[in-house]
Amino acid sequence: MGESTKQRRCAIYTRKSTEEGLEKEFNTLDAQREACGAYIVSQSHEGWVQLANHYDDGGYSGGSMERPALQKLLSDVADGRVDVVVVYKIDRLTRSLTDFAKIVETFDAANCSFVSVTQSFNTTNSMGRLTLNVLLSFAQFEREVAAERIRDKIAASKKRGMWMGGPVPLGYEVKNRKLLVVPEEAATVREIMQRYLETDGVPSLVEELERDGVVSKRRQMRDGSVKGGTPFRRGALAHLLSNRIYLGLITHKGKAYEGEHDAIVDQELFDRVQAKLTLSNGRSRGMANASRISVLAGRVNDEHGRPMTPCHTQNHGKHYRYYASILRDGSRHAAVRLPARGLERAVIDAMASFLSDANRLRSLLDGVKDCDRQTAVSAARDLASKLRSAEGTVLKNELADLNLRVTVGKHSINATLDLACLFEDTCAEKKGSTVAEIDVTSTTRAYGHEQRLRLEPPVGSRTAPNQMLINLLGRAFEARDKLLAMDDTDVAAMPIRQRRHLERTAKLSYLAPDIVIAILDGSQPTHLSVRKLVRAASLPLDWAAQRRMLLAN
Repeated sequence: MGESTKQRRCAIYTRKSTEEGLEKEFNTLDAQREACGAYIVSQSHEGWVQLANHYDDGGYSGGSMERPALQKLLSDVADGRVDVVVVYKIDRLTRSLTDFAKIVETFDAANCSFVSVTQSFNTTNSMGRLTLNVLLSFAQFEREVAAERIRDKIAASKKRGMWMGGPVPLGYEVKNRKLLVVPEEAATVREIMQRYLETDGVPSLVEELERDGVVSKRRQMRDGSVKGGTPFRRGALAHLLSNRIYLGLITHKGKAYEGEHDAIVDQELFDRVQAKLTLSNGRSRGMANASRISVLAGRVNDEHGRPMTPCHTQNHGKHYRYYASILRDGSRHAAVRLPARGLERAVIDAMASFLSDANRLRSLLDGVKDCDRQTAVSAARDLASKLRSAEGTVLKNELADLNLRVTVGKHSINATLDLACLFEDTCAEKKGSTVAEIDVTSTTRAYGHEQRLRLEPPVGSRTAPNQMLINLLGRAFEARDKLLAMDDTDVAAMPIRQRRHLERTAKLSYLAPDIVIAILDGSQPTHLSVRKLVRAASLPLDWAAQRRMLLAN
């Protein structure tokens, strides 16, 4: 090699799509490297020198660039360590035109050449690049045709009932590419399906199986690792319960074909399981839909006679419902809007409280002759219980029978209901009125300069404890203990903002005992929120002053 000849460092890249045959002493990657090495030797007069590094991707498809050796090669090219990339055939580098464009861009940026041993072209001119793109187009076409043939083969094989791979289901093992029944596991599958019919549903069965030590199928992977053997989760258990492979069928794109393997469960047991799954799914959807039914639709007006219709909004994936008054043209009054769940609960609670009040019902029946008051009071009490437990369409129909009307005023909410349906069987003569007027518990609170109506639960009622408030109390006692354990030096060394936050939080641990108890059992006023407590920077230590500050409306 003459002194004027510049040395060109050559990297050989090899690839094979599958791992089949790679265990041989001399495999296809070795053959590709040998041919490329011989070509480099033939170009030694041009200063070509083979690099010692091996860039071999065994078992990687040419349709993706996610290949370790290729990524290493591109990195070395970008770092200027490679002058020429040599491959046996162009499709060894890639079978995708899009990927090739990215690779060539990297090569061009590093002034790196690209050579295919079996396909002669020169990428330094336009004709060579055209030839390269044509070859790549055929390579991509070949890959797509091969993929279509594989998909067609899988579809045809499944129609014949053949097992075509994938996770082996519990109850079977694979031998000679066929599913064979494992008796012990098959008995477990049948037991799971039978137990599902005897439980409340999938969540209950998950807990029972975990308690009894029933686990998913253990699978040994090619690399020797073991997966499975863990407690069932809801998704995996629901899939097992609905898997038609246990009927001896092979499924493909929604269709089922008679399989070559034996069934584990009989049709009658499988059908009973599917019927219960369908019923359970329908009930779950029904419960979700019931919570979104506006049971007061068509029954609410504001004090100006404008209907308050249901409206919906969604924020951060959470669904909100409201009743809002319809603004008429020329209306001088602002629209009224109340949260639907709060209004519905307040009205239902007020109705149930009235129907459970025997004295008020008897006074209502004073003008009615020949009336079995005791039976009427008992019927009203049963209706109150029904209203508290009903929801969705059932509750809406009950309110329609009572001809409920709700009026939302600026400072109060009133409801009227007709109890004639209750007394028609117990009172022969109904000369007195059976229309009852009920006050719905509500208050007005200032929001800035505006007074707004606020719904309140009935006096003495309990709601679900506010976990955020309870957590805040817990942090308050933790902050107090932390401060008490510190000496003056430690406190002085703390950043001023951190110390103030700790002191403000710790102050909440000195709340009056009755306020703490109310928060823990959920009987605190609805306006007592985390935000209000956190902002109570001037919280007095006097308990009576605390009650006036936090509990007063």
